[in-house]
Amino acid sequence: MADGQERSVTISELFALESAGSGELYGEVVGAFEEVALLTTSDSAEINDVLRLVGQRLCELLKVSRCSVYLRRDDGRFQGQVGYCVGRRIDAGVSRLVAGVDDDQFTAEIVRTAAPVLVQNATQDPRTIQRTMRQWGVLDMLGVPLVVGGEVIGIIYVDNQGERHEYTNRDVKLAQAFAGLSALAVRQGWLYKQLGERARIIDEQRQVLGASAAVHNRVTRAVLDGADIDAILSLIVELLGKPVVLYGPKLEMLSWASPESLEMKACPAITPAQVELQWVQDALGALDDGRSTVMMRATPELRCRRLLVRMLIDRECVGYLELCELGRSFSQVDSKALEQAAMAVSLKLLSDQRNADIYRQEREEYFADILYGRRDLESLTTRAESFGFDVDRRHVVLRLQYADGFDDIDATGNTRRSSAAQLVSKSLDGCAKCVAYTGVPGADLLLLEVPVTETGAAGAALAEALSHAFAPLNERFGVRFAVVSDPCRSLGELPTAAEKIREIAGLLRDAATESRLVFARDLELIRLVTRRDGIQGALKHAEDLLSPLVEHDEANAGALVETLRAFVGSQAQIRATAATLGVHENTVRYRLNRIREVSSIEPERLDALLTVSVALQAQSLFATGLSRLSTTTNATEEV
Repeated sequence: MADGQERSVTISELFALESAGSGELYGEVVGAFEEVALLTTSDSAEINDVLRLVGQRLCELLKVSRCSVYLRRDDGRFQGQVGYCVGRRIDAGVSRLVAGVDDDQFTAEIVRTAAPVLVQNATQDPRTIQRTMRQWGVLDMLGVPLVVGGEVIGIIYVDNQGERHEYTNRDVKLAQAFAGLSALAVRQGWLYKQLGERARIIDEQRQVLGASAAVHNRVTRAVLDGADIDAILSLIVELLGKPVVLYGPKLEMLSWASPESLEMKACPAITPAQVELQWVQDALGALDDGRSTVMMRATPELRCRRLLVRMLIDRECVGYLELCELGRSFSQVDSKALEQAAMAVSLKLLSDQRNADIYRQEREEYFADILYGRRDLESLTTRAESFGFDVDRRHVVLRLQYADGFDDIDATGNTRRSSAAQLVSKSLDGCAKCVAYTGVPGADLLLLEVPVTETGAAGAALAEALSHAFAPLNERFGVRFAVVSDPCRSLGELPTAAEKIREIAGLLRDAATESRLVFARDLELIRLVTRRDGIQGALKHAEDLLSPLVEHDEANAGALVETLRAFVGSQAQIRATAATLGVHENTVRYRLNRIREVSSIEPERLDALLTVSVALQAQSLFATGLSRLSTTTNATEEV
């Protein structure tokens, strides 16, 4: 092994000390280096070509048959680059090798001394990786460093494959001198390679930025020109040549588009079940951690690779844009272009959201103008079509009266109102349509467009739909009362209808009755009476009129109050009353006669029935405050 002090020996110094005949060898070395230098300055030369020539010329100088050339990595280890072997190519095998690992003391000594190191019987020397030495058939090996500025930038390992070779001190000095010159050429070649690589990267980035900017410009122009989401997605597909899917904030599919050439019938979007898959959740987590784009691998469930971009507005996720690798493979442009397209789509979503908010606010203000009569009817009618109101249809006002102190962060303001309106709309299922809503203190008002019925009252389908909707309205939003107005034939009737159901909601609240859905027509008489005489007047009227019947029923286990209620509810029809009670018609006639005898009520008189209807409504409405007017049991009276 050469001493570390000899590391700076140059070719001229070396051969100045040699005996006669050294001039020929000196010329050989210089000639070999000149060839390396010429190759280094060639524009077409690759760094591996330079390394291979350096190794080959060193083998020829030392009269050995094989070498392998390594370059230093950023982590301090040395990566195999190329090899030279007489009679065969060994580049592929060498490129997989790494020198300078923990057990490689041979390489460590070369780096420490920055000078050639010789090992003999390499398969037995403890400094080497003996398994690798045996695998490659190494017996005697010389490790020659490539040193620039005192730093080892590479190493050339030379040996005679499968044969012994004696390296003289002259061979070591020759190798050191040649490597010292070659290191400069290698460094220059490496710099050329780095410059070329950087130029290539810059050119690729320029192309990517140019292509992605073109996508951004065209999509943004489409947004500014007023294109809708479907047209924008079709444009992205045209530019990128692959299917695109637009998702909502919860990864629910909103829209999609694909190239016509693929003839896709089904949307390639991720299904709700697939959203729960681990790798999908991992991708969403990566976006949460700040990555702008994630790649989801192809799986049996997802079928293809996918690029996913999250779209943010004011730091809030408004959706995702996805590009599917179908029809064409992903290119370097796709990721950046998808990000640029997502920015334009976000702009469109923001614009749509703001327009929707403005339109919703204007609709609410218009609805409030109708309900409170703030504008002349002609002006309201003229503007009706622009807000989706069909003035030729009938409308019902639904008042949702909320319980005080309902503790739910979502049960307030616009969030509550829009959610409640959505729930009602879903329950209507075609029998009516929610066309507007607005808020008043303690309540929300919904305007429902309904079909015309023969009686002019709310249809049975609407009543059933609202009955089904009331329970979730009560549970989710704390709706205590839902009051439905009679159908209005014109916009001018809506203020009166809204005022009526406001008064009825007040009656229900004052009665401290249980949560319920009521129709204004059912409580119209009691509303009128309480308007004139107040609640106490209505209570006294009910007690005076019905007390004799209640006392009779309690004393005789009778059913006079029940029969009277059924008779009024059946529009004074004996047959319908009998069917309601499940008794014979003669039983109904007998009970009506008994009512005549026991009380002052004459069931055959229309004015008497109106009075009874008011009393029964009061009894039903204020039952908790009338101990004597409790509803009778279902016990039947013997005739």
